[in-house]
Amino acid sequence: MAHMGIVISKESWAVLREEPLYSARFIDREGAEELALVVRVEELDSFLEAHPPLTLTLTAWRSPQGTWVVALAYQLHPTFGEAKAGVFYLNPRQAADAEILRKLPRQESLCVIFLSADCSEHYTVGVAQPPQELAHWQQLMKDISQTLTGEMLADDEDPDFEAARQEFQACYSVQDLLAGLYKE
Repeated sequence: MAHMGIVISKESWAVLREEPLYSARFIDREGAEELALVVRVEELDSFLEAHPPLTLTLTAWRSPQGTWVVALAYQLHPTFGEAKAGVFYLNPRQAADAEILRKLPRQESLCVIFLSADCSEHYTVGVAQPPQELAHWQQLMKDISQTLTGEMLADDEDPDFEAARQEFQACYSVQDLLAGLYKE
């Protein structure tokens, strides 16, 4: 195990235990500039020697109504067995998501924590992001921030985002995003 300086609080452990296997979740350490991506997996050994253990693709889309949806597609690459893929969506108008989107393009290496299915063991690794990919992500975030001036939401509900996310999902699959078939 490589120690990457990420500490998971008891509350986060409780949430992670409830997450479906192979779904990714960001842990944002308030007051720090680093993020960690946590994934519960069936066989921890499947990721110990994988290089890279996962790839990320960040895509931003603006609905015709002007609502931004940021999709982060990921593909897990175990050393044996099938690759697993997923996507999660971030709302740049929500404070917590906006903070993740602010920090993510600044990390040359993302800390990834693989948890065993019962969360009793973990493996931590740094996954380097290619410089051209980081530059692309930085430009996306700049484009989004220029159009969101003063639009942060006070609560968690955002029907405009949900409608835009559903519209985006109707057009693009996880595999489309990973293959780069959607271009901003």
